[in-house]
Amino acid sequence: MPRINTEIPGWMGEEELEWLYEQAAKYKSVVEVGSWMGRSTYALCSGCKGTVWAVDHFKGSPSELDECHAIAKTQDISEKFRANVGHFKNLKVLRLSSVIAATLFEDKEVEMVFLDGEHTYESVLSDLQAWIPNCSKLLCGHDINRKQVVAALEAMNLIWFTPPGTTLWYVNAD
Repeated sequence: MPRINTEIPGWMGEEELEWLYEQAAKYKSVVEVGSWMGRSTYALCSGCKGTVWAVDHFKGSPSELDECHAIAKTQDISEKFRANVGHFKNLKVLRLSSVIAATLFEDKEVEMVFLDGEHTYESVLSDLQAWIPNCSKLLCGHDINRKQVVAALEAMNLIWFTPPGTTLWYVNAD
């Protein structure tokens, strides 16, 4: 089975998916916030030898429902997600909002957290506040090229790094 699957619809490039795979391979537990149709989930589940929790309500981001998430108005995204990655034995799906899902975990319970949910400043800030306490090793996310993501990271006084050739960001949590 391949490490990544670029046939699954999504916005992450091959370099970004490879980076996620390589990072997930280092950890026994991963949470992904914002799974959409499973493009990044596939890389995370392929790499991680332990549990990968996919957190998504599968309704699309409210701020993007008239654009790239418009398909969520007429199609069941969770069905597409299950068809793409449902075969992974290490996958657990939490069909919840990010902030509610975070309450199900204890402090530092998850080694790697990958944030790629709603990209408004308020949502990114809420995700950071909810998941930082639960993350013990690597906190990372997507879309560092968006002003709102940068502003939320700055509001949390985080120092982040960007893997070359990507729009990913990461913070060492340990």
